Amino acid sequence: MRLKFLALLFAAALTAPVQAEPGMWRVHDADTEVILFGTIHELPVTAVWQTPRILEAFDAADTLVVEVDIPDDPFVVARAVETMGIQSGLPPIADRVPADRRAALLKAINEAKLPIAAVDRMRTWLAAITLSDRLVDAAGFDAESGADTLLMQRARATKKPIVGLETIEQQLGYFDTLTEADQRKLLLATLDDIGTARADAEKLVADWLAGNTDAIGANADKELRTTPELLARLVQQRNARWATWIEGVLKRPGKIFVAVGAGHLAGPDSVQTMLEAKGIKVERIP
Repeated sequence: MRLKFLALLFAAALTAPVQAEPGMWRVHDADTEVILFGTIHELPVTAVWQTPRILEAFDAADTLVVEVDIPDDPFVVARAVETMGIQSGLPPIADRVPADRRAALLKAINEAKLPIAAVDRMRTWLAAITLSDRLVDAAGFDAESGADTLLMQRARATKKPIVGLETIEQQLGYFDTLTEADQRKLLLATLDDIGTARADAEKLVADWLAGNTDAIGANADKELRTTPELLARLVQQRNARWATWIEGVLKRPGKIFVAVGAGHLAGPDSVQTMLEAKGIKVERIP
């Protein structure tokens, strides 16, 4: 599943630069090559990023690796969300934030055109993600135009195998196993971002299109840092696991194209940093 909270950080690009240059990195040995490509999970249909540089690297690979291989059947995702994120007998959503934030929360829910009765049945993490998702949708972005989705479509069209690093249930589980206190921090962080979300996201995606990894690293995790446990689960621990997985891939021949959220390939906890800590050289592809 696309993690909508992260999508909010990265999802906005009205125009592309003359030559889009999202960051790519190469890890290799004598008979193995791994390309690392940072993606944006949701984009407007007008976004232009599939340059010959990117597509040549993609087409040369034997396998596409993504965070989750999303099935074509949308009900698979919906069922997982309902199973883990919907629950009877929860406190009303307004009671899950401080009294001075309730008006802002109810206003956001109304503007998102979400039935309050439905939100009351959402676990707090799902309410936060759903509000973020609606903000992205309202700005004209969707997963169908996201870089991950388009790469998976290209892979399927050419019969290229797709490997998911995680399952839908695993990704939802990062949120579902948070304490209620941390879930409420996440909801408050979502409310805090409503006013500046679009401007912040536009800058982040402009940085992505320009290949400005330093700027992405400086800004990508700022909302997550309000909830250190979520930062650890969504970024640090996952990046460490993925670096270990890549280390294992280097033990067998092949060409792999790894496409994961751009925030995972930027900043002090990036996959590249963790690979280099293992003594594995990572090269930026110009």
